[in-house]
Amino acid sequence: MKIAFAGTPHFGALVLGALLRSRHEVALVITQPDRPAGRGRALRESPVKKLALREGLRIAQPDKISTPDFVDEMKAAGIKVLTVAAFGQILKPPLLGGMPCINVHGSLLPKYRGAAPIERAIMAGERVTGVTIMDITPKVDTGAIYLQRVIPIGDGDDAGSMYEKLGRAGGEALAEVLDAMEGGGMEPEPQDENAATYVEKITPADTEIVWERPAWKISAQIRALSPHIGAYTNAGGHRLKLWKARVAEPAAVQAEGALTQVGAVEEADASTSAIWEQSPGTIIVTGGRLFVICGTGILELMEVQPEGKKHLSEEEFLRGYTRLLAGGRLTR
Repeated sequence: MKIAFAGTPHFGALVLGALLRSRHEVALVITQPDRPAGRGRALRESPVKKLALREGLRIAQPDKISTPDFVDEMKAAGIKVLTVAAFGQILKPPLLGGMPCINVHGSLLPKYRGAAPIERAIMAGERVTGVTIMDITPKVDTGAIYLQRVIPIGDGDDAGSMYEKLGRAGGEALAEVLDAMEGGGMEPEPQDENAATYVEKITPADTEIVWERPAWKISAQIRALSPHIGAYTNAGGHRLKLWKARVAEPAAVQAEGALTQVGAVEEADASTSAIWEQSPGTIIVTGGRLFVICGTGILELMEVQPEGKKHLSEEEFLRGYTRLLAGGRLTR
């Protein structure tokens, strides 16, 4: 079956890659126009366009996809279905209603409708998420569901790893739906509106770490924003981005030996409860490891990026940037 595919970022490229391994012909790839990026503001091709160029596929980059002329062009090319994954434009009539349009969404709808379902699921501490293949309707993310795939979220997963897993699973599920459509059809099931939840896109407020929160929640925030956005904190007036962290058990911290609060002269014996007497944001360095007291629990910082510098491992940061920790606390 001849299909068109519309997508822009890496998630879309993963879905397109799965379609190219299917039996269906991707007759047209639609992606957003090249955008200026980087310090030089040079035009940058999207990941979907780069893949399409490598595969020798026909590419279109319209400012607006939902126009009568563009719909007529797709129909004239014999395209039967428009498939979509993270394209970046809201589809409208006459495209909707002009041909079947189906979408890959990065959540188990009706949960996590909206702009950042993968990041929000991780941030909320979900243990599972998934992908949904659905009809596209004028009201975003409300269309009937053809197929879903459940994907676990592991303790070590961040947004990057989940985009990879969900993109590949979404492409395979989309190909399965196309097979069924070609073979006689697949009846989609309407969503349960009573179970629907909505999420907003990531804002600057979502990137700020509040150390009064529980350690698990801060860890989830860091994982949700890595490796593409980054969560940040402040150390002595200098911004630090945190890319990797994990919740530490108090016993593990104490087992490292003496607990040294950076910026303080005294050391607290590991057998005491001094670790719990510190306020949120307090830095503890012990055994070559970097811990921070949270509102509940303790977080170990494993990958840190000082402002204007490269990403550093925990060991590298402690070896070269302890001066940033001289105040003894991380703050908002």
